[in-house]
Amino acid sequence: MKVILASESPRRSHLLQRIFKNFTVVPSGLDERKINGQDPLDYALKTAEAKARAVGEKYPDDLVIAADTVVTIDGLVLGKPASRQEAREMLERLSGRRHQVITALVLFCQNKQKLLSDHEITEVAFKPLPSEDIETYLALNTYADKAGAYALQDVKDKFLEEINGDYYNVVGLPLNKLRQLLRQFFEERLTGEVTGFLLPAGLGIIETANGETYQVGGAYPGDQVEIAYQPGRGKVHQARLLSILRPSPARRPAPCPHFGRCGGCSFQDLAYEEQLRQKKNYLTGVLKNYFPADYRYLEIKEVRPSPGEYYYRNKMEFSFGQSGREIYLGLREKTRTKTHQRQKNVVRLDRCLISTPLVEQLFPLFQQLAEESGLPAFDLKTNQGFFRHLVIREGKTSGDLMLSLITTSQAEINLQEFCLQLTRAFPGLRSFWWVENNRTADVVTYEKPHLIYGQEAIEDTLLGLRFKIHQSSFFQTNPRAAELVYERLAEEARRLRAQSALGLYCGSGAIEICLSRVVGEVVGVDWDEANIRTANENAVLNGVKNARFISSPIEAALTEISRGSFDLLIIDPPRAGVSPRGLKQIISLQIPNLFYVSCNPETLARDLEHLLASGYKLENITPVDFFPHTAHLEVIAILSR
Repeated sequence: MKVILASESPRRSHLLQRIFKNFTVVPSGLDERKINGQDPLDYALKTAEAKARAVGEKYPDDLVIAADTVVTIDGLVLGKPASRQEAREMLERLSGRRHQVITALVLFCQNKQKLLSDHEITEVAFKPLPSEDIETYLALNTYADKAGAYALQDVKDKFLEEINGDYYNVVGLPLNKLRQLLRQFFEERLTGEVTGFLLPAGLGIIETANGETYQVGGAYPGDQVEIAYQPGRGKVHQARLLSILRPSPARRPAPCPHFGRCGGCSFQDLAYEEQLRQKKNYLTGVLKNYFPADYRYLEIKEVRPSPGEYYYRNKMEFSFGQSGREIYLGLREKTRTKTHQRQKNVVRLDRCLISTPLVEQLFPLFQQLAEESGLPAFDLKTNQGFFRHLVIREGKTSGDLMLSLITTSQAEINLQEFCLQLTRAFPGLRSFWWVENNRTADVVTYEKPHLIYGQEAIEDTLLGLRFKIHQSSFFQTNPRAAELVYERLAEEARRLRAQSALGLYCGSGAIEICLSRVVGEVVGVDWDEANIRTANENAVLNGVKNARFISSPIEAALTEISRGSFDLLIIDPPRAGVSPRGLKQIISLQIPNLFYVSCNPETLARDLEHLLASGYKLENITPVDFFPHTAHLEVIAILSR
């Protein structure tokens, strides 16, 4: 199918070259003054469609791309000026004010009887324009074919104050919107039943009789759906969900009003029992890939559910966003693609069902602080702005509350009076920090912390033991689910009558301190000095005398350990698992009993492959759900030699 651009605009032709190397330009010849329409968007859509049909009738086999751009202010449509005087009047009206630029897009093929349309709206603010600057621009005599009498690329240095939205839309061809329409135009449709589910991606699977597989986000096993997909050479196709014709019995209404837009949860509209079933299927599938001949003989227990389905997280990092002059708090939007985090907008929230009910009271206070300060939210695209994140840490048993306001250093803010508001509103507030963070990445780092109120740490309990939680120290995000893991480890250690245990990646020492009740001696190792300081502090807090902690890279610590020093090894690594060097060192020590706690089934299976090949036997596997409504899964593997 040939591509035709129904426009004589050199700007549109130049932009279209970013998508198509070869296309033909065929102006429609349409007299736009004959198009009726008071509403600016309606007028633009009608005009673009008329252009597309006029050219499509002459080239019925080809794809015709048509666009129409209008400028609107005060409810008026500013089209292409008929004279210099009209152009002058348009620019005077736009001077020092905000206006909207609307571009309507239409894709049309007559013989396919297919027409798609969409639009993009961008807000543009002009500086006050002195009459001499207007006259200088008009003297260039380039205004005649421009909606609103200007081309952004010609005036942006002198006229433009601010632009909110797609820059290319103002130039005349919104490329992102056009790409979306093109994908839809060339898609084919299919109706089928979802029979499988792919984690952690969260994709429903449709398999057809001819061996084709379709992966579609937002679809669950048991759904009868209509999907759209791009035909390709392979047998696996990425598909887009168009509609759910018959919902799965496991579907349910999501209780959170923000679900579907916010990236905090993925499966709130799927019954929790079904979530657990799919997580076990995922774990089994991963193990099957690594142990195809033996996976049936592995003892994989049922997934232990989180004690709390909602309000289970004791730590949550929220982002500041901004719309116009209004600043708000929320989470980055949900995407079903690998779009870079920097491109995700902040979804405004008024509650969060996986964090704490206190969000409903906290957010209005911090939003008011931001608005009254007159300082903007941080913009990831420009690396400018002030307000970045609000981090909430909460003791789920103690009720202790720690708040960290993360900003840049681009301004200063007085928080003393605001702190009084917080303490009056939240009696459980024990710690309030202001942190300056000037890194460009959208991650929370405690670069330059200032303690504004209270103590440096809060407390919570695990299995009746007290633990300090510092601002940057690691503590399990779902403490009630963590207790299930620690109970399981203690039960196994008691059965083994372990005398000496070594804990690698010990963090703030929670596992080791819990095991100190049933093991003669426990040594914890972690590379992070702050974690080790907290671990020692926690040992003293609980009167534990048979546990000690070492700050060292794991590989360096293992070289100092001789064979026979320990009869139990506990590994709780980050998502990347154990390094190849560390794994070799662990194998060489031949510690008879090994507990592997993993937050990533893929790296767990990878490391198990090496451990089993070295002589370890896998006794059983217990999955525990730390994060309901997400794809994450914690797994305990018990091994022995």
